[in-house]
Amino acid sequence: MFEFVQNNRTLVAVALGLVGIGLLVGGGVAGYSATAGEPHLAEVDGVKITERDLANASGGQPLADAAKAQLLQELIQRQVLLSEAKSLHVLASDAQLREQIMGIDAFKENGQFNLERYKSLLAARQMTVDQFEARMREDLGLQLLAGALGNSGFSSSLASNRLVDSLAQSREVASYQFIPAAYAAQVTVSEADIKAYYDANQASYRLPERVKVAYVVLSREELAASQTIEADKVRAYFDANKAELAPEERKVRHILISADAKAPAAERAAAKKSAEAILARVKQNPASFAELAKQKSQDPGSAQQGGDLGYFGRGAMVKAFDEVAFKLAKGQISDVVETEYGYHVLQLEDIRAKSFEEVKPVVEQRLKLEAAQKRFDQVSEQFSDLVYQQADSLKPVADALKLTVRESDWLTRDAAADPQLNHAKVREALFSDDVLNKKHNTEAVELSAGTLLSARVLQHEPAKVQALAEVSGKIAEQLKAERAKAKAIEEGKKALAALQKGEAPSLAWSAPKVLSRLQPDGLAKADLSAIYALPLKDTAAGYAGLESAAGFSVYRVAAAPAAPLDPALREGLTGSLSSTSAQMELAAYLAKLREQHKVSKP
Repeated sequence: MFEFVQNNRTLVAVALGLVGIGLLVGGGVAGYSATAGEPHLAEVDGVKITERDLANASGGQPLADAAKAQLLQELIQRQVLLSEAKSLHVLASDAQLREQIMGIDAFKENGQFNLERYKSLLAARQMTVDQFEARMREDLGLQLLAGALGNSGFSSSLASNRLVDSLAQSREVASYQFIPAAYAAQVTVSEADIKAYYDANQASYRLPERVKVAYVVLSREELAASQTIEADKVRAYFDANKAELAPEERKVRHILISADAKAPAAERAAAKKSAEAILARVKQNPASFAELAKQKSQDPGSAQQGGDLGYFGRGAMVKAFDEVAFKLAKGQISDVVETEYGYHVLQLEDIRAKSFEEVKPVVEQRLKLEAAQKRFDQVSEQFSDLVYQQADSLKPVADALKLTVRESDWLTRDAAADPQLNHAKVREALFSDDVLNKKHNTEAVELSAGTLLSARVLQHEPAKVQALAEVSGKIAEQLKAERAKAKAIEEGKKALAALQKGEAPSLAWSAPKVLSRLQPDGLAKADLSAIYALPLKDTAAGYAGLESAAGFSVYRVAAAPAAPLDPALREGLTGSLSSTSAQMELAAYLAKLREQHKVSKP
């Protein structure tokens, strides 16, 4: 099942919207959590989706209206799927959850899962391990749900092979391009033409109302960067939290004889007997452990490395395995250990823990963030009070809190180039009467947790239509380009008509190339469609042409012998057709679910 998910990431991403490990790690989505009376944007089977959920899903980043609407649809779709998974009792197992989490690159160091990194990354995103694992379990259940339907997609082998053969058909093609630049000298534009175009298209030259602003930002991250932590405090913190910051890690080899937990007792007994026989051999010759692991271990992830699992921290492995691994002395070989995967023999190779110097940057950053949070909590109210009480200037708050007053480029009610100003609440405040006309500071706007901003208007321009003199040059260039292109298309169509009548206009054809739909040699889809639409007869050439942004293209097309298709490529293409069928089934399934589950908006 998970092989399907891994091999069809595009399908799963489209189907599940936010159900992606990358977004979970990057955005810190914590799940829907509407409180009583909190306004909501949508409701699915009684579960409310709020503005706070959108903020969590976007990692606190401001969203344009279109992106916000799309994200809301993804959250609705996710909740619909969660409801369906719950009704069908689709649930990922502990083993599947562990496998997926340990496979996330963000949690690895030197290619191996690192428990401390796992915990610290989640903490940095304000998530607990329980919250993350609960969300991951939901997401894996959704992937199982999507994978089950995706695996059912199929297409006719005969139809697939015919389509592949069609894609591989070859054509010998030469071309000639009628480009606008060749006709630019033949077209003219008068002042009257420019004026007429301007009068007919004044809406195109309307500039929206806009402002330039000054602003200050109080940011926990910027406060952290300015913090200085004394060396003795760093050392003291490390000593007090050594178990968490530098936990003991163990390097273990193992040999696994697989046995499913639900296998018959006789089958498990046979597997255990095999493991005991291997144990006897490695105890006689411990140096042979790695070689025996290569020969006997049934763990595909470590057998070829001699059973080497690398370094891991406490709690990274299943409980029974973990308990034994952390009791062994260096070089010691365990008895047979039973887990849900089967029977293991372990050999402890090494024990290590990070030194103070290795962890020091992490400790310093943690202490800086703690200090910055305290400082932010202390001054955030002062920031809000100063920008409100001394509303005629940002200088008092900047001087008091040692902040930098920055200036923006032009921004409108709909957009700002600066991401910090491109926040709906900021733009709304800037165009309010109090700020725009009375020249006051905005109130403190919370951009995200730990970031406040206040701004004031420096320059204001009402909406206006640009004068003809400002845009006449641009209009002249546009009209010349349009007329040159129209001339190129006209001449191209004349040439094509002549060729199709059997005439021979003088054209400098390009060197012929053999191409196919699989190897289009850089041609666009529309050009290929025109070329392959020609009903070629015998060896006579046909002619095709079409308009494009570049002018008009004429093609001389002849049949060419089909090159043998590589078997691996044929297999891959037929597999892609099956995947396409799966996507169509999944899309239909999702549409049906939206009808079955109660989705409403206030």
